[in-house]
Amino acid sequence: MHTFALRESENWVALVVYLTVGVVVGELATRSRRLGRQAVEAETLRQADAVKTAVLHAVSHDLRSPLTAIRAASEGLDSPAVQLDAREREELFETIRIEVHRLERLVNNLLDLSRLEAGPARRTPELWTVDALVASALEQLGPEADRVETNFGVDVGLVRVDGPQLHRVLVNLLENALKFSSPSDPIDVTVESGGGRILIRIRDRGPGIAEADRERIFDAFERGSNSGPGSGLGLAIARGFAEANGGRIWAEPGAEPAGGSIFVLELPAVEEAAEVPR
Repeated sequence: MHTFALRESENWVALVVYLTVGVVVGELATRSRRLGRQAVEAETLRQADAVKTAVLHAVSHDLRSPLTAIRAASEGLDSPAVQLDAREREELFETIRIEVHRLERLVNNLLDLSRLEAGPARRTPELWTVDALVASALEQLGPEADRVETNFGVDVGLVRVDGPQLHRVLVNLLENALKFSSPSDPIDVTVESGGGRILIRIRDRGPGIAEADRERIFDAFERGSNSGPGSGLGLAIARGFAEANGGRIWAEPGAEPAGGSIFVLELPAVEEAAEVPR
């Protein structure tokens, strides 16, 4: 009887220990999962805060520069103490127009980035000739288009793309090339076709892009090591719209001795089409 009672007591102790260990292990597992979730949430918040800081830093520069120029020009026009002739007044008005255009581009870039991050870009594909797309982009550049030299192959073919989206791609690539080139250096645009693809190459003679940066520069708010301040949105948007239209964009080093960089836009060619291209 005594032996049975002892064994029963041992069983109860073992059961209590087992249950206690089970509760402790379960609580530790729950706490571990909770801490894991908190760590993930903290890292997510940290990354979001880092992105927010990068966005504010980049956008603040792109806002501050044109706003400063607009304020200086408008104060010059409004000051009764400054006597301006017609040419000087026109120059100040032109400064305001240029800087307003820069602000408009920044707003458009932010809106485009928001649309691309929300999901696949909606497209309205139409048949276009490549020279018409390039001409449309050059027209938006205004006087700076005079620095762009084009060289198209014979019968480079057609593309079926969303015209406004490809317009943005080309404008962003051209503006990037102009930005990193000396005003005295030309920008070369060449177009080739073959193998069912069309290649548009935009070459500048700027400082070039480090090999480690050639992919990273296509991420939003990222800039190459040779770049100055700015939002870093143009190339990210260009790649997003290019890929939405079945294309690709990449960067290559320019040939010596001129150096610089070459941005290549590859698009699927349309061999035959019944409708008239744009």
